[in-house]
Amino acid sequence: MGEFKKKWFQTVWLILMAAQLLIDRIQRSSDALWAQGPGLTMLNKVLMWIIFPMTLLLFILHNIESWRKGERHFWRMWQKGSLALLVGGALGSLLVVVVKKCKGEALEIDNGTRLIILAVFSVIGLVCAFARYKFKTWREK
Repeated sequence: MGEFKKKWFQTVWLILMAAQLLIDRIQRSSDALWAQGPGLTMLNKVLMWIIFPMTLLLFILHNIESWRKGERHFWRMWQKGSLALLVGGALGSLLVVVVKKCKGEALEIDNGTRLIILAVFSVIGLVCAFARYKFKTWREK
């Protein structure tokens, strides 16, 4: 299991993932023939099918490593992760509702409203980050 923690494995995984994301972004944003060609499309699919098992393997090995540290540590990690997903999903849903209310029947949101929405969610993020920092370092003087 130690071979998957080595720097070269994670570096290769990161480079392949960055290449796949770059190719995917190029294909989504460009209508050029070379970007939509069969060669680049096949390369994108091959990279996806290489990266998916590598990511799954790294995820499983990370969970095994956490379990070996202790059962309590494993479940605490999953509790924090699921809570983060729940809060992120709730804030994302709230953002969708706020944008829908501000937009109404209009086709676009004006810049003032867009800035207010951004400011509100930025303040929420800063308060959450500050509260997390203070919670983690409350005993340090």
